[in-house]
Amino acid sequence: MDNTESLLLRAGGKDQLLADFCALKEALTLEGLPKYAERPVLENLAKFLTAQSGGPHKDIALYELAHLVYGVADHLGKDRVTDFFLSPDKASPNRYQSLFADSCDEQGLKLIYDDGVFVIRYGRMGFLCALYEFLCSMDGFSHFADITATFEKLTNGPLTGSSLRTCANTLGSILRKYRMAYLTSAAGDGKFTQVYKFLHENSHDGQIILKDDSVLDFWCLHNKGKEYKGYRTVFDLFSDFAHAFEESQRGQNAHRAAPLGLDHEAGEIDLAHDDVETAMLEEWSSPFDIFDEDDFSDIRFFKKKSERGPIENLMAYGPDALRLPVAFVRYEVFGQVQSGITNDLQVGRGKASVEQRMSCDAAVSYEDRVKECIAIRSHIKALQASSLHVLAQDQDEKVVSFTQKAFSKMTRKGFDDQALGKSDVFAKAADALVVMERQLDRYIENLEAQNLKTLFDQDRATFQNEFSQLYKEAVT
Repeated sequence: MDNTESLLLRAGGKDQLLADFCALKEALTLEGLPKYAERPVLENLAKFLTAQSGGPHKDIALYELAHLVYGVADHLGKDRVTDFFLSPDKASPNRYQSLFADSCDEQGLKLIYDDGVFVIRYGRMGFLCALYEFLCSMDGFSHFADITATFEKLTNGPLTGSSLRTCANTLGSILRKYRMAYLTSAAGDGKFTQVYKFLHENSHDGQIILKDDSVLDFWCLHNKGKEYKGYRTVFDLFSDFAHAFEESQRGQNAHRAAPLGLDHEAGEIDLAHDDVETAMLEEWSSPFDIFDEDDFSDIRFFKKKSERGPIENLMAYGPDALRLPVAFVRYEVFGQVQSGITNDLQVGRGKASVEQRMSCDAAVSYEDRVKECIAIRSHIKALQASSLHVLAQDQDEKVVSFTQKAFSKMTRKGFDDQALGKSDVFAKAADALVVMERQLDRYIENLEAQNLKTLFDQDRATFQNEFSQLYKEAVT
């Protein structure tokens, strides 16, 4: 079983969902090759369908898809929409760039409306095409007519933010019913009620306050039950709760939602801020998705274990990690310890190994975690300079000298004389590296504002105590 199917099963995917997904996965080109790459396209689709995507709003991809459908109709013609999304051609960035070559730039498809610009990267289009095909074919094509009618209504009118949101909301309504029918976890809205009650009971003046410690306190209170045994599960639940509240702000019942308060110094997050709608429309996908594209296979930007692995979750969670940075570093450090305990018990490694993990003695300290992030950030800056060397050969002599020095130190696959002929790859990498640096900057800044040594010592004692109670039967 591959990772995509595993994602669906862990989220409670039922037979119909698995069958629909596998049918898409088995789609082939005329040459007999898989139409969609397993990573990142199908993996991101599985995460989206199970509401595990990163970013402030789990269904933002539907809003992106509405943009792409309109863009295809506008640039290529309305009669080309179906062929664009459902043709048996390889879903690759190069294909999409060639289709829009006469009307778009190298960055992607740009739509201008309501005094703003929305850009869809060519590397993102493969995922959006897979999403379009899944929506049309799911449940035995039973929603095909409604979905195509929704897109026709969009493309027959002027391009406005309102029309795009209406289209995305209609798609979201169809998808929610599908999820409720074929995804066990989608029926768990009762958990949100439990979180709401918990936050309400621990807040004042009728306001709901979401703090870093809310996640830990809820976990300590409820981890004896099977549903909340894992700290990481609870972190994900609180992230999903925050997203659900944000979405409610835009719905018909937003006026009945309770106000959320804010105390920045206490690390509290205001989910009812006026900027919520803007934040929801901001796309987030892991910057590593860029480096998983086919044209990056000959260039080694990151070593998997030492340079990519330590920040993989941080990049995947994006704004969720920055929303509650202390809760997230607990996710990274002690969530990893708990995963190790669970793995030991599953493979029967024995009492000694479980007890050693339960002690949390080998847990990475928060200070060391920050140092690790700083070291990887330095590597990213070196990659930025190396990419600039490939892209800016005609720059000032001092700039060229600086970037040449950084490039020459990259003694790894792809950083050689042939790199100058792959400027398009390095250009895409440069954009992703900026996003990664910004994410690390904010995460490091948030953590460095804490008394990390004291916080780590307190958290280690808390997790030691909780683990000793949770797994005491396994070591007696």
